[in-house]
Amino acid sequence: MSKFKSDLAQEDILSRYLDTVYAKKKIEFKRITNLNEQLQGIDLIMTVNQKSYLIDEKAQLHYINTDLPTFTFELSYLKNSIIKDGWLFDDSKHTHYYFLITGIFLKKGKQKLLYSDDIDKIKITSVNRAKLIRHLTSINLSKEKLLHYDFDCRTNKTYGKNNISELNPKREGLIYFTEQLDEEPINLQLRLSYLIKVGVAKRFHY
Repeated sequence: MSKFKSDLAQEDILSRYLDTVYAKKKIEFKRITNLNEQLQGIDLIMTVNQKSYLIDEKAQLHYINTDLPTFTFELSYLKNSIIKDGWLFDDSKHTHYYFLITGIFLKKGKQKLLYSDDIDKIKITSVNRAKLIRHLTSINLSKEKLLHYDFDCRTNKTYGKNNISELNPKREGLIYFTEQLDEEPINLQLRLSYLIKVGVAKRFHY
């Protein structure tokens, strides 16, 4: 199985588990299977008090049985050697909230996610996309400023961690340029505790 197909299979397994989490919370939701809507950053439509919210689920499936304190928000990536906008500032995305799925732990002794009931526990952090972008702008990290940093990283090939003056790298975040993936994504890596502290995120499930 190719890495791409394997990732899709794992996402499908995880989504089945997530559906049971949402159902137990008695939240009205509809999972989206239409590819065009998924490409618009919509995995779920949740309805609360007769208001609908478009949710994009982002999961750390490459870090099973690990609880990372950070999450990465994509600024740009390469496709056929052409630089593309990452999902954070992609105008074609209609996302209202990101559901960041971290701390994916499997039941005792399991190392690979094969079935939805392999999962023992997860964390879900809900991030309001509009609030996040407004907060970043308020600390001088507008789309333009972040894409300027992005351009500098690509031009100078500064792979790995790139500290920036607007964020404390130990408590808040930094820019991370990944070399080992074909897409060479550049991400804004933010601490989940920081997102909650500044009021753009809440712990939805843990």
